[in-house]
Amino acid sequence: MSTTFSYHSTQSNNIVATVSAILKRLGAYLSHTADHRERAYEEAYLAESADRYDLEFRMRELARANPQPTWMSGLGR
Repeated sequence: MSTTFSYHSTQSNNIVATVSAILKRLGAYLSHTADHRERAYEEAYLAESADRYDLEFRMRELARANPQPTWMSGLGR
């Protein structure tokens, strides 16, 4: 007769893993600047465009929402 052992994760291990995951996400969020988060949002918004015309519309919409001085036009962010 052989005895087999089964290891069960306890609730405390699950809580530790959950808290650890939350802290990692919070650290990643805090390590990015507001400019980086805004840029990621804009890129995701543009990536959702259905076709070229929708993409151009969204690009104009973002340009109108974030106007830049004329001397800065043509410069990348």
